[in-house]
Amino acid sequence: MRRIAIGLGMMVSVLAAPAAAMTFMKVDYVCPVGGERFSARTMGSGTSFGHFLDGRAYGAIKSPWPLVQCPGNGFVMFRETFSADEVRALDAYVQGEEYRRMRESETSYWLVSRLMQAIDAPADEQAGVLQRATWQASPAQYPRYVAAAAAAFAEQCPDQRPAARRDQRWLHCQMILGEWERRLSRFDAARARFTGLQPQVEALVVGEDSQRSARQFRAEIAQQLQLIEQGDNADTVAVDANAPAHRSAEAAAQESAAAAQAAAQAADAAAAAGGRRD
Repeated sequence: MRRIAIGLGMMVSVLAAPAAAMTFMKVDYVCPVGGERFSARTMGSGTSFGHFLDGRAYGAIKSPWPLVQCPGNGFVMFRETFSADEVRALDAYVQGEEYRRMRESETSYWLVSRLMQAIDAPADEQAGVLQRATWQASPAQYPRYVAAAAAAFAEQCPDQRPAARRDQRWLHCQMILGEWERRLSRFDAARARFTGLQPQVEALVVGEDSQRSARQFRAEIAQQLQLIEQGDNADTVAVDANAPAHRSAEAAAQESAAAAQAAAQAADAAAAAGGRRD
């Protein structure tokens, strides 16, 4: 079974290289909790053409990655193996009334978030799962799912983290928080967040392929601020800042800005020279 990537992933690197076209296969499983044997149609691969501003991939792919659910007890298989203590904790939880009730109405990734709580999984993995649950949420579920995901993300990237401890991961996490604020029409909070993040990109995005990543971060922040000014809270595909057309436009804008700056400097120099002649 394919292990899902459930931590706080990076916006650019996760989606940079497309996989093969979306494929499915029939796979035999043994449920880790209860031992039930069954077969299920399982996605084997997919192709991402880009992503939405909340991180969800789009293309010939299902996003989030579909999870297999044991038919009998409804356990969602989010990992291949568990310790004996984890199996006991999970078995007790899936047999409980709360899980039985949630199976009827909640999404698979929301169920996984509760299963992870039952075994005290790492906090960053729980946050990643809650993010993916928001991608599955109905309009009625969305505010509740976002509230839970945002609380988990805020623990991973607190607003008041000292500047010396901020990095690209913190920036990405903050941008997801801002996206959820925009989606819930909290435009003032979203505007303040993205305005504050905008000048930090260059310092936080470092290392291999940093220019490409920084370009994407800058473009998405600018896109968010434009959507906020328009009062737009819709689910929106992120601009591809590294597409040739976008890069050409960005280069032209930079050249225009540089030319304007040079012209202003020349005008200042001419004015200064004229002043000296007088």
